[in-house]
Amino acid sequence: MPVLYGVFLYMGVASLNGIQFWERCKLFLMPAKHQPDHAFLRHVPLRRIHLFTLVQILCLAVLWILKSTMAAIIFPVMILGLILVRRLLDLIFSQHDLAWIDNILPEKEKKETDKKKKRRKGAHEDSDEEVGKM
Repeated sequence: MPVLYGVFLYMGVASLNGIQFWERCKLFLMPAKHQPDHAFLRHVPLRRIHLFTLVQILCLAVLWILKSTMAAIIFPVMILGLILVRRLLDLIFSQHDLAWIDNILPEKEKKETDKKKKRRKGAHEDSDEEVGKM
């Protein structure tokens, strides 16, 4: 079991790079002149980023504490409560800030790029067929 836990721990730590939440958590410990050049830092003030990250850390802590108590039976209801928290964030943050800090539909961009690639590939295959017919 310790080896299995070690493998999962390694996989978890290795996957932290590239997760925006982790990048924003690291910003708390970093002076401004040493901060990396992330796109969201160019478009949203640092105080707003820190506030959003604190809200996420608070929600994570509440869920973790709830999971560890006898009230864990209402955990699914608390997950639904996070939807309410997300809607309340619309009142605190502008849509511009939320678009950069909290990618609302991350799969949407991926689907659009996949569609563009398929169109290009389809157009390329059509031109190959026309060349083959000649």
